Amino acid sequence: MLNVLSLEKACDILNKICLMQPLETEMVPLARSLGRVLAKSAAAAEDVPGFHRSTVDGYAVAAADTFGASVAMPALLRLAVEVKMGQKADVLLRSGECAAVPTGGELPHSTDAMVMLEDAQAFAGGMIAIEKPAAPGNHIIFAGDDAKKGSIVIAAGKKLLPQDIGALAALGYAEVPVARRPRVCVLSTGDELVDPSQTPKDGEVRDVNGGMLTAAAEAAGAEAVFCGRVPDEKALLAERIRGCAGKCEMLLLSGGSSVGAKDAAAECVSEQGELLFHGLAVKPGKPTFAGRIGKTLVIGLPGHPAAAFFIFQLLVRPALEAMMRQASLVRMVPARLRAAVPSNTGREEYVAVRLDGGEAEPLMSKSGLISVLARADGYIRIPRDTEGFSSGAQVDVRLF
Repeated sequence: MLNVLSLEKACDILNKICLMQPLETEMVPLARSLGRVLAKSAAAAEDVPGFHRSTVDGYAVAAADTFGASVAMPALLRLAVEVKMGQKADVLLRSGECAAVPTGGELPHSTDAMVMLEDAQAFAGGMIAIEKPAAPGNHIIFAGDDAKKGSIVIAAGKKLLPQDIGALAALGYAEVPVARRPRVCVLSTGDELVDPSQTPKDGEVRDVNGGMLTAAAEAAGAEAVFCGRVPDEKALLAERIRGCAGKCEMLLLSGGSSVGAKDAAAECVSEQGELLFHGLAVKPGKPTFAGRIGKTLVIGLPGHPAAAFFIFQLLVRPALEAMMRQASLVRMVPARLRAAVPSNTGREEYVAVRLDGGEAEPLMSKSGLISVLARADGYIRIPRDTEGFSSGAQVDVRLF
């Protein structure tokens, strides 16, 4: 009989352990930092940009010199200088003067607006007719608009996206401090498992979880290694667990977590270390367990692929994020259920759904089936001790 915990309590146990064993910080080249977790907040060492920049091709002016200008009665300004791209505009314009500035170019001192080329005409003798008034700040990015000196631009704990790489480049980062990727070993258990390349015989099935969990750990930011398959023989299983545990921060065991006679994984962990819990009040995934062998966190996931996938998302991924000090980002969208989802299990239940035009179509499935998840966009949570949701109910869909 399993002594089940709530998912919230189980996550709290694992996250506290992971937070007590933070990963080291390492420096990586900026170009290779995509998807890594920023270990230290990135601050601006100086104003970005460092000068007032034009956002259009045109003329830098003192806005006051253009007030009242129109096509019928343009403001006539003398062209004092032409600023080149990448050139410092170290010149002070007087009242009645303007400067030609390209997009991205620096504005001269005493100018506070840009007039687009199409709103002006150039005449012989260096006179420019401004045909439209400019307000102060028109078409200008001011120094520090992107980032003020000393300001935090990207907070520690963020998983870096392409746009973050651009921001770090603007701040002058050639190398980035990131959390070391946690090492994760994945071990599949079961007499019935064969390699995906093989044609199963009667009673055999292809090992789905080995590749799926390895890929899921990689997607979560880990350095994952599939360590193969082991039959349901306790001595062999204990040996493989012992060998894997010393090589990683987390060991994922797929299968062997139930309480049947041949499901000895939890017993092996208990004998080599400490069993933290065995059983979750969730569906799918009730037989999940977790323990520690030395500094390695061991999580036993159900053998059924859909159940293993849900438990990875709900329990394993948050633990990996805690290891890396990653700020957890949950993407939720509201939707209306296209069909009723009954539930009377006495456990939290998670149901995969497909989104279509603001509606969520429940993809009901037995836990041993995996193809449903390939069609799903996310899942909904049915709280414990409820009878499910009726058709048309408004729900929050957590995206994969």
